[in-house]
Amino acid sequence: MAVEESILGAGERERREIVGYIQMLLDSINDLMVKYKLELKNMGVINRLAIITEIITMHKYNPETYMGTYWEELVSIINTIKQDQKLANELKDIEELIEKINSLRQLAKF
Repeated sequence: MAVEESILGAGERERREIVGYIQMLLDSINDLMVKYKLELKNMGVINRLAIITEIITMHKYNPETYMGTYWEELVSIINTIKQDQKLANELKDIEELIEKINSLRQLAKF
Protein backbone atom coordinates (compact mmCIF):
# COMPACT_ATOMS: atom_id res chain seq x y z
CA MET A 1 0.00 0.00 0.00
CA ALA A 2 2.83 2.42 0.80
CA VAL A 3 4.40 1.82 -2.61
CA GLU A 4 1.06 2.46 -4.33
CA GLU A 5 0.57 5.63 -2.29
CA SER A 6 4.02 6.90 -3.26
CA ILE A 7 3.42 6.18 -6.94
CA LEU A 8 -0.07 7.68 -7.04
CA GLY A 9 0.42 10.44 -4.54
CA ALA A 10 -1.66 11.24 -1.49
CA GLY A 11 -5.38 11.01 -2.19
CA GLU A 12 -5.01 9.83 -5.80
CA ARG A 13 -6.63 6.45 -5.14
CA GLU A 14 -9.60 8.22 -3.56
CA ARG A 15 -9.85 10.60 -6.52
CA ARG A 16 -9.98 7.64 -8.90
CA GLU A 17 -12.68 5.97 -6.81
CA ILE A 18 -14.68 9.20 -6.76
CA VAL A 19 -14.68 9.26 -10.57
CA GLY A 20 -16.29 5.80 -10.67
CA TYR A 21 -18.94 6.73 -8.13
CA ILE A 22 -19.58 10.05 -9.88
CA GLN A 23 -20.40 8.20 -13.11
CA MET A 24 -22.93 6.01 -11.28
CA LEU A 25 -24.36 9.08 -9.54
CA LEU A 26 -24.73 10.98 -12.82
CA ASP A 27 -26.50 8.00 -14.39
CA SER A 28 -28.91 7.79 -11.45
CA ILE A 29 -29.60 11.53 -11.49
CA ASN A 30 -30.17 11.50 -15.25
CA ASP A 31 -32.63 8.63 -14.86
CA LEU A 32 -34.40 10.57 -12.10
CA MET A 33 -34.61 13.69 -14.28
CA VAL A 34 -36.13 11.73 -17.15
CA LYS A 35 -38.59 9.79 -15.00
CA TYR A 36 -39.73 12.73 -12.84
CA LYS A 37 -39.19 15.70 -15.13
CA LEU A 38 -42.56 17.30 -14.39
CA GLU A 39 -42.25 16.88 -10.61
CA LEU A 40 -38.73 18.32 -10.59
CA LYS A 41 -39.89 21.20 -12.77
CA ASN A 42 -42.76 21.92 -10.38
CA MET A 43 -40.28 21.92 -7.49
CA GLY A 44 -38.18 24.46 -9.38
CA VAL A 45 -34.99 22.38 -9.36
CA ILE A 46 -34.82 20.77 -12.80
CA ASN A 47 -32.91 23.56 -14.55
CA ARG A 48 -30.22 23.97 -11.91
CA LEU A 49 -29.94 20.20 -11.48
CA ALA A 50 -29.41 19.80 -15.22
CA ILE A 51 -26.73 22.51 -15.27
CA ILE A 52 -24.86 21.09 -12.28
CA THR A 53 -24.91 17.55 -13.71
CA GLU A 54 -23.65 18.87 -17.06
CA ILE A 55 -20.78 20.70 -15.38
CA ILE A 56 -19.83 17.63 -13.36
CA THR A 57 -20.12 15.45 -16.48
CA MET A 58 -17.72 17.72 -18.37
CA HIS A 59 -15.18 17.53 -15.55
CA LYS A 60 -15.90 14.07 -14.14
CA TYR A 61 -12.26 12.98 -14.45
CA ASN A 62 -11.10 16.05 -12.50
CA PRO A 63 -12.94 15.93 -9.17
CA GLU A 64 -10.93 18.88 -7.86
CA THR A 65 -12.88 21.02 -10.36
CA TYR A 66 -16.37 20.22 -9.03
CA MET A 67 -15.87 19.02 -5.45
CA GLY A 68 -16.26 22.51 -4.06
CA THR A 69 -19.22 24.72 -4.88
CA TYR A 70 -20.81 22.48 -7.51
CA TRP A 71 -20.78 19.44 -5.25
CA GLU A 72 -22.31 21.34 -2.34
CA GLU A 73 -25.03 22.71 -4.61
CA LEU A 74 -25.79 19.25 -5.99
CA VAL A 75 -26.15 17.85 -2.48
CA SER A 76 -28.38 20.79 -1.55
CA ILE A 77 -30.65 20.13 -4.55
CA ILE A 78 -30.88 16.43 -3.67
CA ASN A 79 -31.84 17.41 -0.10
CA THR A 80 -34.57 19.66 -1.52
CA ILE A 81 -35.89 16.80 -3.66
CA LYS A 82 -35.92 14.52 -0.59
CA GLN A 83 -38.62 16.73 0.92
CA ASP A 84 -41.09 15.38 -1.64
CA GLN A 85 -42.52 12.12 -0.28
CA LYS A 86 -42.95 10.55 -3.72
CA LEU A 87 -39.41 11.33 -4.82
CA ALA A 88 -37.76 10.59 -1.46
CA ASN A 89 -38.14 6.84 -2.06
CA GLU A 90 -36.45 7.17 -5.44
CA LEU A 91 -33.34 8.74 -3.91
CA LYS A 92 -32.02 5.79 -1.88
CA ASP A 93 -29.32 4.84 -4.42
CA ILE A 94 -28.39 8.47 -4.98
CA GLU A 95 -28.05 9.07 -1.23
CA GLU A 96 -25.82 6.01 -0.83
CA LEU A 97 -23.56 7.19 -3.65
CA ILE A 98 -23.38 10.68 -2.14
CA GLU A 99 -22.35 9.17 1.21
CA LYS A 100 -19.60 7.08 -0.44
CA ILE A 101 -18.34 10.09 -2.40
CA ASN A 102 -18.37 12.28 0.72
CA SER A 103 -16.29 9.68 2.59
CA LEU A 104 -13.74 9.54 -0.22
CA ARG A 105 -13.84 13.32 -0.49
CA GLN A 106 -12.71 13.62 3.12
CA LEU A 107 -9.88 11.15 2.57
CA ALA A 108 -8.78 12.95 -0.59
CA LYS A 109 -8.97 16.24 1.33
CA PHE A 110 -11.13 18.16 -1.11
